[in-house]
Amino acid sequence: MSKYSFVLLILLFNAPVQGMDSNGNYAIWGIGQKPCHRYNLARAAENDAEYKQYTMGFLTAYNHQAENTYSISSSMTLNEIFSWLDDECELKPIVSFEEALTGFIIEHHESRMKSPPGGFGR
Repeated sequence: MSKYSFVLLILLFNAPVQGMDSNGNYAIWGIGQKPCHRYNLARAAENDAEYKQYTMGFLTAYNHQAENTYSISSSMTLNEIFSWLDDECELKPIVSFEEALTGFIIEHHESRMKSPPGGFGR
């Protein structure tokens, strides 16, 4: 393989991609497809472990994929994130849990942590 081909492959693999179809749709797996009303019930029953796992995975994936983002939640704790989600899902019980998380990302984009504290990576 020539140097030119190798560089071209690297550029192609590093190009940003949108993970959705031409209409902006994408499959939502797991508990993210459930409505916020179900989240509200799980929180009230203190049966929210599945939502916590989904949230941590969702935000980790976002941190990994979003340009110039180390942590979308900045220095917020998981409890603080869930407090925000509690308020959001109380206001919008019929939206999906994934949509509530997307709202979190949109609202916190400007205050995201762009690099790790102290300059050290994972």
